[in-house]
Amino acid sequence: MNYWRLRTLKENEQQLDEIVSSFRRISHAFQQLLWKDAEELDITPTQLIVLRKLSVNPDIGITELAELLHLGNSAASGVVDRMVKAELITRQRSEIDRRIFNLALTDKGIDIRERSKQSLRTHLLPLTNIPLEDVGELLRIHGEIVEILEQGREKKKL
Repeated sequence: MNYWRLRTLKENEQQLDEIVSSFRRISHAFQQLLWKDAEELDITPTQLIVLRKLSVNPDIGITELAELLHLGNSAASGVVDRMVKAELITRQRSEIDRRIFNLALTDKGIDIRERSKQSLRTHLLPLTNIPLEDVGELLRIHGEIVEILEQGREKKKL
């Protein structure tokens, strides 16, 4: 193997390491904020995310929620069961298809969701200082990365 090829492989490896490290740092920082917010609201971070997803996607079923959370149906169902018991959400039969249950926020869930919005805005508001063209480029690149990672995951299943 020639010197230039070896150097390129090392540079590629370093670049990959920097990309992974960057995502881990962002993920960790976001998770810390989420944990703090959830703790202050006396719920779990997953429950906080469910409240956010249901406020944007009202009256969805467990399957749709599981997809939004990137969880399996059984894991999502367990979260939903605990949230129904805590009176944060309700599970109501669909009037269109009686086999399906739609999920909705309770007044308690709405209150917690609204309080979490205020806290999240405070912590994440500085992100709005990033120029729109940079945000567009960031989201485009993130889309490419997700696509590459999903292709890799699909190849592994074969």
